[in-house]
Amino acid sequence: MSIAKAISNAMSGLTATARGTEVVASNLSNIMTPGYARREMVVTAQLLGGGVRIDGITRIVNASLLSEARMAASSVGDVSARASFFQGMEKIVGLPGEPQALSTALTDFQAALSAAAARPDDEIRLSQIVSTASALAGRLNAASTAVQAARSTAQQDIASEVATVNAALERVAYLNARITVLDADGKDATPLMDERQQQIDRIARIVPVQEVTREGGKVALFTAEGAVLLDGSVPARLGFQGNAQVTEGQVVGAPLELLTLNGTALSAAQMRLFGGGSLAANFQIRDQLGPQLQSELDDMAFELHQRLADPAVDPTLGAGDAGLFTDAGARADPATLVGLAGRIALNASVDPGQGGQLWRLRSGLQAPNGEPVGQSSVLNALVDALDAQRPAQPGSGFTGNGSLSSRFGSVESRVATRRVEAQADLAVRSSRQSTLSASMMAEGVDSDAEMQRLLQYEQSFAANARVLSAVDEMINQILRI
Repeated sequence: MSIAKAISNAMSGLTATARGTEVVASNLSNIMTPGYARREMVVTAQLLGGGVRIDGITRIVNASLLSEARMAASSVGDVSARASFFQGMEKIVGLPGEPQALSTALTDFQAALSAAAARPDDEIRLSQIVSTASALAGRLNAASTAVQAARSTAQQDIASEVATVNAALERVAYLNARITVLDADGKDATPLMDERQQQIDRIARIVPVQEVTREGGKVALFTAEGAVLLDGSVPARLGFQGNAQVTEGQVVGAPLELLTLNGTALSAAQMRLFGGGSLAANFQIRDQLGPQLQSELDDMAFELHQRLADPAVDPTLGAGDAGLFTDAGARADPATLVGLAGRIALNASVDPGQGGQLWRLRSGLQAPNGEPVGQSSVLNALVDALDAQRPAQPGSGFTGNGSLSSRFGSVESRVATRRVEAQADLAVRSSRQSTLSASMMAEGVDSDAEMQRLLQYEQSFAANARVLSAVDEMINQILRI
């Protein structure tokens, strides 16, 4: 071997060692960096001229494990949104025995009626009826408002997530183009691939995605159900329009909207193409879960209204007269039931604060006067009407016979059950995500293996340096001859 070839071989070895050391340093410094994938330097022996050649830096990614982790993230995003909704609704509706529960407000109202029935002449007890009845109506109003606030929040989250997906898709398309250029020039594109993985991970938390490798280092993206998000240079464009606030009567098409894909509105059936992530969960909260709970609250409010607006309970009422509770001052109509929980209010005729008289509670809402002061038949009838086992109102979500307390308890139980089921589901899916995340970490950078590789590079550096040192000695001796 000539001296020149020896120097060339040693220099190529030192160059490879230096580059390999940089790769190891990058791996160790990015162990905890999201989206970072372990690098390995690829070298081959040069048959002509000797030495080694750096063929590039390879990014080591377990594609199947990464896909599973993304699907798990989408699943957690879906259940997490629904669990958060149910948890918030449970705090509003409450559980039996809790001070803020709807059933507690009803119990207080019933207790005030019973106390006043025992002493109908006591205006303090009559005023307690007004106070507890107003509180009960207020609790129903607050629950209805909370449901619509949750739907409005879901509407706003949809708009935000659509913007996030669009921005991420545009970035992935740009990175695809840059990676292709760098790959063609033989340059290291792995940092851009890391960023691209982070962008795809952002999308996956909102919409489940599948990544397909294309030539030139590009990737194509599809939803888990087959919608094309990116396959080429131009990404798909999601669209969403909607007011920030949602009200009780608003449903899909009147005037709530679904997604558009590249300017084309999606039908309810086509929305399954984007199912499985937090985006789908927010649509479900807005269009199904929220209206379902609103309907249950409205059914409770309507039964409360109907039980106390019965002429058999208060003989002074006519067929069109509102009872102790009103629909914004009028008698409730089944045709306009939606949103009743948000409108139900105490009849102003018994509220001194609104110009009413307390004696109407004892004598009847339409009675001409408050005599005699000792009559308690109407108050007793109101108590009995709340406790009576009556069949469910036609068209309501209730079944069988039950008292008003059992109706309230039924709704509270449903909300609590949904919350428990959602949180149990979330625990299972979060556990799976944690397991996959741990597997991803295990597949990533191993500090022990990297240190071993660094030791090998150190030994390689020493060997190549020794070759150069020996050549230097030989040249010096030749020059001294």
